[in-house]
Order: sequence, then C-alpha cells, then structure tokens
Amino acid sequence: MLVESAKKAQINTLAIDHYADRETREAATEAMALGHASGRFDETQLVAAIDHLARDDQIPMIYGSGFDPQPDLLQKLSKNREIIGNPPPLLRFFKDPRRFFHLLQQLKIPFPATRFDLALGGDDWLVKSGCSEGGKGVRFCADKPLGPLEYLQQRLSGPAYSALFLANGREARIIGFNTLWNQGDLERPFLFVGAIHASGLKGHQRQAITRSIRCLVQATGLRGMNSLDFMLSPQGEVLVMEVNPRPSASMALYDDDAPEGLVAAHIRACRGHLSPIGSPSKIRAFRVITARQNIVAKASDKWPSWCQDRPVDDTVIDPDQPLCTIRAEGSDEAEVLALLDERSALLERTIVPASA
Repeated sequence: MLVESAKKAQINTLAIDHYADRETREAATEAMALGHASGRFDETQLVAAIDHLARDDQIPMIYGSGFDPQPDLLQKLSKNREIIGNPPPLLRFFKDPRRFFHLLQQLKIPFPATRFDLALGGDDWLVKSGCSEGGKGVRFCADKPLGPLEYLQQRLSGPAYSALFLANGREARIIGFNTLWNQGDLERPFLFVGAIHASGLKGHQRQAITRSIRCLVQATGLRGMNSLDFMLSPQGEVLVMEVNPRPSASMALYDDDAPEGLVAAHIRACRGHLSPIGSPSKIRAFRVITARQNIVAKASDKWPSWCQDRPVDDTVIDPDQPLCTIRAEGSDEAEVLALLDERSALLERTIVPASA
C-alpha cells in the first residue's frame, strides 16, 4: 500500500515487509521479506535488513504498522536516520492507555467507560491492549491478569468506525470516514479484516470527530497521516477508542483520489504542509481473505485483477492467515458489498482449490 502510493509520486522505495507480496515487489525498487514472532520485529534482523537495503543513512524511513508495541526500537532507528512520521515519543504516548485516556478526559473528548482493574470487569467488558494492531489484542474479559499496557473497556454494540486524517502539528484535514469490519468468529472476534467508506454517519457526528481530531493535534503535535477509531453510544454520541499515529490500512480507500498518492501528502504533512485532498469519487471497500486450509502459492494461479497483496510463488499460507485482499468500488454501498461477496465466492472456487 505504501510503496504503490509512493510510486505514483515517482518516489523510489526500498521496502521491508512481513509478506513482501507481489505488489510490494513490483512497486518497490527493492523489497525484502522479514517475518516477526508474536507481532514483534527481531531488532537484529531488522537493523541488518535496513543496513542491507539502505546503505546511505541519508535515505529517510517511513514506517507503517509494526512498531506500535516497539516504540523503543523506532527510537533507536531514528538516531541515525530521518524518520518520516510521528516521533517515537508520540507513538509511545498514544499507545499508553493511561496517558491517552487521561488526555481525552482533560480535553473533554468522550470515550467508552474505561478501567484498569480487572476486578471491576465483567461480561460487558473487553480487555484491550494499548499496543494492539488491528484488534489482535482484544479479548473478552476473563480471570487473567492484565498486562502492562492492557485495560478494560465497556463493550459497545454496533459497528466500529475510523477517520483518516492529515496533520501538520497544528491543524488537521479529514481525508475520509470509514466503517471497519472485524473477523467476528470465536477465535479472533475483533480482528480487523476490511473497511468501506462510512455512509451512515450524521453531520453532527462527523463534526464531533473533526473537533476531537483538531483538539488532539493541537494538544500533541500529531503530524502526517493518522487515523482515529471511534464508535457510537446508544444515544448516537461519538466515543473515541484510540489513535493510530501512523498511516493505516484505510488509506487504500482514498489513494486513487490523490493524484500523487497519499504517501506524498504524508511526507508534506510531516514537514508542515497540508495538501488538498479531493472527495472520494466512488464508494470503495476492501476485505482481507484468509486461508481456510494450508495453501502453497503457485505460478499457475490466475489471480483476478481485483486481488491485491498476492503471495509470491511457493509462499506457504497456514490456515487462518491472510491469503490476499479483494477490492471493489461502485456507486453505492449495496453494489460494493454485493461485488465483494461475489468476488470472495469466486476466489474460493478458483485460487483456493487450485493451490491446496
């Protein structure tokens, strides 16, 4: 996603990615796959990969997901290289739930009931982690000690939303609002699996989120492309859940509307300038497809054009691991949802059986 966007602005990229899929390799000048255990980078391997690809320490580094639980590692990398994005201390701040929710309280920004004592929880509460990415660390409340950055939050019904925005440390500009989808199964019920342009939010709810983002930017100095997750109370009040102080997956819904790509806008925002972003020209959505069985990607696999994040040949995909991402766009939400379902079913009939 990042390297394809950068390519639109004729920015040459050296990419280090967990999967280093086909699109990443095709868009980057050079790409390297670097796995990680339990959602964490191996510091030695990552530093070696950076030294191998970017021998010149004048080459700046743009980071995406992956560093949320390791701001100290990002801090080490920033000592010898320009980091384009929010500085490590700010990443550390937003991933510390006690400090983040205290700031929301000071700014009078509403958020769901939140506690830090497991004894006060129950069936209506969820355990969350301040450094979780994509809902991986969210679980139902149980008699298990809370980790250092874990907390309890009251469970809300209804969809989760996000707002993608640019900031220059003083001002903010909304790129778009999104409805987020999660896995919804017993194993990983809150795992993020896709998004669509949000169509059901009311004007006053959009205004409330815009005000909250403006307050947070002014209070913390957020820069670049970021996202804010939120839900609605039963009365329709906007309740802020978290801020991801980095580019998020939802940027894939809007990059086509930015002539030079959103990575170029991210770079300019980090350096103080907010780029104008056009309104979405179409309703767009994407959904992550996971493998239902062990799959080995083959050169003979005929991937449709609406598939992205395609695995390179001979990649082994274990059950419940991401296989690819399917995308759809159209004039209204119903059309896009129907197209996603149709494409998901087609993929199940073709790629999965052929690769099993």
